[in-house]
Amino acid sequence: MQLLASRTSPFHRFTLAFALAATAAAAACSGGKEAPSNPAAAKTAATPAKTPASPAAPAPAAPAAAAHDAKPAAPALTPASPPAPKPAEEKPPVVASKVTDPAQVPAVRVPPSLATHNPNPPSNDPTAAAAALNPGADKDALAAKAELAKKSVGDPLAQEADPNSKAKLTYEFGSDSKNFGKCMQGDVLTHTFQMQSAGEEDLVIKQAKPTCGCTVAQVSTQAADGSMAPYNFGSPIPVGRKIEITATLHTQNKRGHAASRINIFSNDPRGQSQLGLEADVDPYFQVNPQNLNFNQLSARDTANDKVTITTTKSQPVKLTAALDNVPAGMKVELIPTSPDADGKSAHWELACHLGPNLVEGNLAYTVTLKSDVTIPGGEKLPNGAEPTYEVTVPIMARVTGMISYTPAFVSLGLIRPGQVVSRTVRVTSHDPEFKLTEPKILVQGREGGEWDLASHFSTVIRPVTGENSIDVELRLDGMPESLNGSFSGQLVIQVGHPEKPEIKLPITGVCRGGNTANAAGPAPSPNPSPNPSPTPAPTPPK
Repeated sequence: MQLLASRTSPFHRFTLAFALAATAAAAACSGGKEAPSNPAAAKTAATPAKTPASPAAPAPAAPAAAAHDAKPAAPALTPASPPAPKPAEEKPPVVASKVTDPAQVPAVRVPPSLATHNPNPPSNDPTAAAAALNPGADKDALAAKAELAKKSVGDPLAQEADPNSKAKLTYEFGSDSKNFGKCMQGDVLTHTFQMQSAGEEDLVIKQAKPTCGCTVAQVSTQAADGSMAPYNFGSPIPVGRKIEITATLHTQNKRGHAASRINIFSNDPRGQSQLGLEADVDPYFQVNPQNLNFNQLSARDTANDKVTITTTKSQPVKLTAALDNVPAGMKVELIPTSPDADGKSAHWELACHLGPNLVEGNLAYTVTLKSDVTIPGGEKLPNGAEPTYEVTVPIMARVTGMISYTPAFVSLGLIRPGQVVSRTVRVTSHDPEFKLTEPKILVQGREGGEWDLASHFSTVIRPVTGENSIDVELRLDGMPESLNGSFSGQLVIQVGHPEKPEIKLPITGVCRGGNTANAAGPAPSPNPSPNPSPTPAPTPPK
């Protein structure tokens, strides 16, 4: 009992009080055999501790054991009036499925924190809802289905086909594909597919979607009066009505076999029907070579080259070159071969002349040649003109100055302190009257001037046999241990040419592994010991 009385939690106090009350009631029913020697002790054990004793009638002193047992009684607990049966063996709790009398349900006080907050609020996430209904299902599969459900909202193409639908989209066997055969590049090919709504319920076409941007599809349906009118996607098409789908294939910039598909989405149980267009596209013009590449030229160099343009079917045409913003130093000339009285020919030459006075850098220019032959079925241009067959010829070159060099910068990469690295720069003179000898080499800071790391570099100049070129080797003899991070400077090569007296190349790199703590020498000891006393010399024996 002392052990039970020592429990201080409300649950243990409640249990102890209930046990004492049940013992007192059982003793009273059994004729007083189990009652305590002093009735006041039993009364004290069954009475709440918060109820004070009446001052007019104080209870006689109870034995020490009874008073000790009554001390931990729980407050505000009234024993049941009917006799309590003998405690039975503990059984698992039973959850009632039906309450016949609501008054029998005890009131339960809910803490305010739980009364105002739901720890498991309803979720709008379809994945969570599906997981709650299917606890054993795969989460990834549920997420995929939820994502599909999101996409399906307002998107008829994402909805699955209804296998029980009785609508049907029909067409004659073999008429779902059109092969135009041979055609010329740039031709606009058009075909109309004949279809019908044939089923037991209205057909609904959701969308007609081409697989290529070169194809356009238009849908028309038969009206009640038999005429064909543009169709509004999603509208029902009564059974027996005709359907026409007009598709256009543009062959501009296409060569060889060209194919495109049109996907028809409807409430047909198949869900999707497919129509096809294909053709073998021959170029209207044959160009040889396909482009003019002059490779590397100096600003003073001159070069000439040409391409031949012929029509595939040897049809005489008149060509016009669209020459806008021609680069400096370039001249283009279009020449027909054996033209007729109207200036037409089946064979043309495009001659290109480069230099001198070219601009240093990469040269890239495209010449567009337009013919006077109209493309059949082509849509009018924004300016209202009819489209015609045309061809393009790219022209390219890399123009250097009188002095060229490679690479354009010196990158030392990632290095360690003390590591030796070398890089080589080749300098070439394209001026036959200027001979490269041994130019002066400087290693400077990034913006010019002195660089504190310049003393760690050295240079070597070597002439290139058979060329008016030199190789400049930049050698890093090792960075100091104190350097830790990126560094940059510039290599200056003073070639002395009148048009390019010097060239400047950036020097970059990163040094890792340096110890900045040792840059100023060893650190002093935090607790230097005093100078030891000199050891006296041993005394020689007498």
